[in-house]
Amino acid sequence: MKSRKAFERKEILVKKGAVVRQLTLTSPVQILLFTLFLAFLFWTVQTSALYFFGNDLVTQRDKRIAELSLQNEVLTQELAAYRARARGAEALAQSIQETHKEILNKVDELVSEELKNAEDGFERVSKSMKQSGLSFDKLFQKAHQNQGVGGPFIPDNGAELMDEVLADRIGTVYQKLSKLETFSYLKEQLPLGEPLKNIRVTAAFGRRQDPFTGKMARHEGIDLGAPEGTPVYVTSAGRVTRAFTNGAYGKFVEVEHEMGIMTRYAHLSQILVKKGDLLQIGDSVGLVGNTGRSTGDHLHYEILINKTPVNPYRFIQTKREGKNV
Repeated sequence: MKSRKAFERKEILVKKGAVVRQLTLTSPVQILLFTLFLAFLFWTVQTSALYFFGNDLVTQRDKRIAELSLQNEVLTQELAAYRARARGAEALAQSIQETHKEILNKVDELVSEELKNAEDGFERVSKSMKQSGLSFDKLFQKAHQNQGVGGPFIPDNGAELMDEVLADRIGTVYQKLSKLETFSYLKEQLPLGEPLKNIRVTAAFGRRQDPFTGKMARHEGIDLGAPEGTPVYVTSAGRVTRAFTNGAYGKFVEVEHEMGIMTRYAHLSQILVKKGDLLQIGDSVGLVGNTGRSTGDHLHYEILINKTPVNPYRFIQTKREGKNV
């Protein structure tokens, strides 16, 4: 049996009334018609699918759009809240810095006043040293170095966030405080105490007429009149370097203090310390007497800085008159 092709040439008879016509369907025409049929079928299926399933897709799309819109609104509100907080934090930080400046100004005033009082209090000592060819500034610098500070350098990154003017003011106040601490250290180290409870100067520091020869001579200390047996006190903490009978000085005690400072106590009737003793201010080194080259009961008192004599009475005056010394 002969096989037939799918789109063979066909002859079709079409009757319309009494008229019969013959139509010929060639293979290309059949293929075209079949293709149109398939396209119509695909369109019908797609339209039906969209009709049945499209509503759900649209609903899901609209729902997703609504969710994204809500999230966007929430994020917008949160952003506005964060910006408001940032403005509030900035205002608070500004307010805190202004408060810090006010406090710092007050601290600066107080520190400056204390520093001026300290400088005024040491003015007599400074003048006495200057007259002896010494520099109080050098002594002050030495005292600053002797306080002992140090440690590793650790940058203060927080200072970068600080107002520049405020940071500068803090630095200035710190420098003043450091200077004030040095004055406080000097107060402890300088022999500002009184060697006798009652001070009565019988011979001043400097040039004088020698009581034995009548000639002009240098007097490198001061003479303080007091009855024999009166206690003599060390005027600053230190170590006894000499305690013996020393020719013209008679019974004599020398005490070494910090920063190259020494004090001497002469013409004692009795020595109460020995070499190497560590003394605190107010400890007794001996008793007033009339030993050595002396005309009567008294204490010869000296202060030396770097082996150079300075006027002891100015140190006594500094302690007496300086409110903050």
